[in-house]
Amino acid sequence: MTVFPDRDDYDSPIGTRGGYVQIDLQCPVGHRFALIVANHKGAEFVAVVPSSAS
Repeated sequence: MTVFPDRDDYDSPIGTRGGYVQIDLQCPVGHRFALIVANHKGAEFVAVVPSSAS
């Protein structure tokens, strides 16, 4: 799990502004994905995206 600081850039993996938490996961057959939890000015977002984390 990685906590990213609150920035005013659209730099999260889901294109949101502000801080976010990224939880990198891998299934038993090796597929990798990331659970993203983001919050910017009270708007909360949750998404699952492909990940290249090792």
